[in-house]
Amino acid sequence: MKNKVIIGSLITTLLAFMLYSLNLRRVQNTSVEIVGQSQSVKNERGKGKLPHEPKVAEVEYPTHVQIASGSDQTWAKQIETLMGKDQSYQVAVQDLNSGKFARVANTTKAHGVTGTGRLFLLAAVFYQEEHSKLTSHSAIKVKKSDRAKGEKTLQPGIAYGTSFLRQTLMQGNKTAGNVLLRKVKPQKVNAMAKKMGASSTKFSKKYTANPLAQTTANDMIAVMDDLYKNKTLSRQYSNLTLGSLNQNATGQKPKLVQKIHGATVYAIGDDRSSVAIIENNGQAYCVAVWSNSNKKFAKLGEVVSNFFK
Repeated sequence: MKNKVIIGSLITTLLAFMLYSLNLRRVQNTSVEIVGQSQSVKNERGKGKLPHEPKVAEVEYPTHVQIASGSDQTWAKQIETLMGKDQSYQVAVQDLNSGKFARVANTTKAHGVTGTGRLFLLAAVFYQEEHSKLTSHSAIKVKKSDRAKGEKTLQPGIAYGTSFLRQTLMQGNKTAGNVLLRKVKPQKVNAMAKKMGASSTKFSKKYTANPLAQTTANDMIAVMDDLYKNKTLSRQYSNLTLGSLNQNATGQKPKLVQKIHGATVYAIGDDRSSVAIIENNGQAYCVAVWSNSNKKFAKLGEVVSNFFK
């Protein structure tokens, strides 16, 4: 009887040990889901590794308005008062003659732009022309993959001159944008932007992408200042680039310059961003804005114009 008890105890102990080992192995190989994250963290016990902490996006608040060091305080305060604290925004203003400036923002990161992004592609195309990689008479054949949905102006299989493609681009034709971007290459557009001082700008790989580019008000100012002072492009090609913006501004004007009259205007914009150079009575200045609402763009242009009267 005593031997049977001992044997029973041994069997019970062995079964308990086997169940413990099985559960331990299952726990070691279990993936733990973290609520709110798109990834799972695997238990790495025994390997000496700890899971990385999930990345948390930087939080920006409309009430946290920043005025860049060196900004003209009178300009900055008027911009801050106008833009308020309900919307996210970036505003940059620069006197192109004296260098006096104001930069006011409650968001610092690069944001998406659509129509305004054409500025970077246009500058890159003219740079290619200046350095004989393209000519205004170069013919580029439209591919079927270039064709933007709903557009019929440019036909696949037909070659169009670079000059015509540029003009069509500035009229908002996305097929022309696809053709020129394919020819110039997105990495060349990004390199050109950086060369002109737009260090935070990144152009999309496809012209029909939304957004077309990520940029900041400061970067837009840098590119326009570069063009105005012929830093990267020669005077001839800088003038050609600005001339394209001038023709663009004489059509459906961006809201930023709708209340500007009696001045020469070089501008480009969309529903959330805009940049312009204004020349009037010997004065020359640039203003750029990004915001999640364009309701104050026209008034902003008017307020800034008063700085130079």
